[in-house]
Amino acid sequence: MSVKTPRCSKEVSKRWLQEVLKEHLAESHPAGQHDVTTFTITPGAGPGDSFQSELVLLDVWVKVKKDGSPALQGASPVLQDGSLAPPGSSPVLQDGSLAPPGSSPASPESTVVLHLVAKFYSFDIMSREINKRMSTGQKEHLIYTKIIKELNEFQADRARDEPKISIPHLIYGRCTGNENVLLMENLKIHGYNTFDKRKGLDFEHLKACIEQIARIHALSHVFYRDKNFRNKYHCFQSTSEHLMYIKPIVAAMLDSIIAFLRTQNDKKDVTRKLEACKQSILDKYSAILLDRESITCLNHGDYWINNIMYRYKNPVAQGSHEDSQASQEDSQTLASHEDSWATHRDSQEGHSQRVFHAHESHQEIEALKIIDWGNSSWGKPMFDLQYILYTSTTRTIRNAHLDHLLHLYHSTFTKLVAKLGSSAASWSYEQFKLEWERTCTVGFLFGCIMTLGTLSTSNPVNKASQPSFLDKPILLPVKVIVDGIKLGMARLLLPLLEKPIGEFLIKNTFHHTFKPIHEELCSGQNEIMNTRLMDLICEADEKGIFSTESI
Repeated sequence: MSVKTPRCSKEVSKRWLQEVLKEHLAESHPAGQHDVTTFTITPGAGPGDSFQSELVLLDVWVKVKKDGSPALQGASPVLQDGSLAPPGSSPVLQDGSLAPPGSSPASPESTVVLHLVAKFYSFDIMSREINKRMSTGQKEHLIYTKIIKELNEFQADRARDEPKISIPHLIYGRCTGNENVLLMENLKIHGYNTFDKRKGLDFEHLKACIEQIARIHALSHVFYRDKNFRNKYHCFQSTSEHLMYIKPIVAAMLDSIIAFLRTQNDKKDVTRKLEACKQSILDKYSAILLDRESITCLNHGDYWINNIMYRYKNPVAQGSHEDSQASQEDSQTLASHEDSWATHRDSQEGHSQRVFHAHESHQEIEALKIIDWGNSSWGKPMFDLQYILYTSTTRTIRNAHLDHLLHLYHSTFTKLVAKLGSSAASWSYEQFKLEWERTCTVGFLFGCIMTLGTLSTSNPVNKASQPSFLDKPILLPVKVIVDGIKLGMARLLLPLLEKPIGEFLIKNTFHHTFKPIHEELCSGQNEIMNTRLMDLICEADEKGIFSTESI
């Protein structure tokens, strides 16, 4: 490419967009000429929802010269008053009005807006270097450009009637050295939205996402056996290797929970149990990770509520009419357009919430897409299943529906592997359930980590970042020097984290991270976080996870 790839959203330019959108525009409008005229960038995730990367919404205005209006995927024509026509609507006539369906405009020139999402490495230098070392960018790039396509083709050869794995449409991707960017369709424009992480998934949404992950596990398991996947894609770790790095964080989290329970006079019994079995829990965690893997598959690795987007049949919700009116009023200028397409903001920080959630509309789920594949790995399917059920649901839902959901996962998995001709079809429900119960310690631990990490309002990660004093243009030389020092320290420190001393360093770092969360727990002001955490602790106690017996 003749134009330098941007390292972050601040480096995005019209020239770069002109270059990378060339092929996409040529496919949708082969005989036309296109010119990027302007673009806007807004945050694509709330604070704490994308701490491993920078995610932004990118709306690009493109002038297209041709007899006829282009049918661009995810594009909206611009009307005479400056507002946007709905995506996929009729062409725009010379007077700026919409042409009748099926007709062609009189004007050889039109303007469309492409609604995109761009993903880069994190701003934080340490996070960026860790992601490079863990190959998160490389893995996600491969998922979008090759692996899902290979899985779908493999399935089409053996079970053509089965639905494909559906992920966001990638328009452009690059991952080489310091360059890491994914340019994708904006799913919100096509009606997809996430569910509220504070409320947790209800039964219908759980059914949809468990059936989907069961299909991915089944398909990738058979593909893995037939195609020797990990010899082809070396950057994918085993799930056990991936999760072993997190053991020091688990230890720090358990210390924080014990410290909190000691302040609760009515929890003395469970506090004593957890204090006595803390090391046993860590030993069980290690033993589970080191078990021989009989059923191996592609694990998403971060399969929780924020990484699943749903679309609904004929969605109708309170506020949607108001949103439509607001969008029409705001689209008079580029600046107001930027506001009208602003992403959902976390209302815990006091921001408005314009995007409605499914539980408010009670609409039937039509489709879902899974996003954020940077933590994917190869290992036991139980890890994704434990993860989603204990990080993204309430105890009420688990108590009422767990058996049904486990049966749904098992039947979906075994039916598909049987259709694909795999011996894994003989995996009985009794064997599956035994494996589920053996790995519940992992579900409890990750449920606690994600509850504390994502529902806390005091966690610095969940707060909007403030502008740096060094961002002033006059201080650019100083910023370059400071960033260089940070980069050098990160590259010096990271190899140490893989040595025995690394566990000590990580644990102590997260002890510091959990301090403000501990204070928030003790205050009792965050009822949702406290309730979810105590429910997980009580469940674990009832399941016997706080026993010192060996696994």
